[in-house]
Amino acid sequence: MGCSVDSLKFVASWKGRLPEAKLQIKISGLLLEGCSFDGNRLSENQHDSPSVSSVLPCFMGWTPQSTYGPYSPDECISLPVYTSAERDRVVTNIDVPCGGNQDQWIQCGAALFLKNQ
Repeated sequence: MGCSVDSLKFVASWKGRLPEAKLQIKISGLLLEGCSFDGNRLSENQHDSPSVSSVLPCFMGWTPQSTYGPYSPDECISLPVYTSAERDRVVTNIDVPCGGNQDQWIQCGAALFLKNQ
């Protein structure tokens, strides 16, 4: 890319590939606790929803700070990605579309995990 890491931001997209990212990866197998996600936005769990659910695959990559991400800041929440459900080590944070009202998702304890143990 010929630029410093300080001039980049880490971006995730469930809308498809990231055109601004020269190198990107497709991530699958993430788990979500505290709410549900259909690939478009977060939603509240129902009484019969599993406490932990799989997240649809997404693309992640580094893009220039000056570019817009796939989602507007108003429609996203930055969720932590932990190594496990114990929530003892954070790997990174990624923006997940939530349709607004970020406080609702903070209160429900929404978080992503790499593995469920």
